[in-house]
Amino acid sequence: MLNTQLAAVYMQRKQYEVARDHVTKALTIAPEHPAANNVMAVLQWRLKNYDEATKYFKKAIKFDPKNAEARNNYGAFLCERGEINEAVKQFDIAIADPQYPTPAQANLNAGRCLMKKPAPREAERYLREALRLSPKTREALLTMAQISYDSGRTYSARGFLQRYFEVSEDTPESLLLAVKVESALGAKDAEASYALRLKGKFPNSPEAQELHRLSLKAK
Repeated sequence: MLNTQLAAVYMQRKQYEVARDHVTKALTIAPEHPAANNVMAVLQWRLKNYDEATKYFKKAIKFDPKNAEARNNYGAFLCERGEINEAVKQFDIAIADPQYPTPAQANLNAGRCLMKKPAPREAERYLREALRLSPKTREALLTMAQISYDSGRTYSARGFLQRYFEVSEDTPESLLLAVKVESALGAKDAEASYALRLKGKFPNSPEAQELHRLSLKAK
């Protein structure tokens, strides 16, 4: 439906009132249209109307139980609301759909959601699948680096970070983790290089402050 497509476009541009006008028109014409209900659900979520978002997500799924896009979006919504187990169920349904064009995203969402428990072993399975499907997925690479470091697999953590820096710009989080990984491996030059990048690019970040505290502790 044209109005649904237009609503999605305007929502991406953060023109929420215009988006709401279009998706309302779509639902007036076809109240049981799954895609229109999904777009309205996401819009209500962004507007922080959580009860309304829940209502429309449930409608989208009711009218098309195999709608993987709605399942993935609903899973992300539930995860943000702290309903981890139910969120993962929604992601699993999306992943199981062979016609779903972006299963890597649903795997990534499931993995990152499980880290909120935290449940790193379960998360790792989804993240590795996300990377199998899309090897340059930045969020999956960084999360796998963190999981590897936390579990004592420092060389693995270094490998994931190297891959991450090949496809992503520096962030305070990634640089601090890189400092910790290289410190654990005894690679002083690499550790100093990452520390310099963190202090130079993000001097006021919480990660830079943590780096300062770690430096004081090491003295």
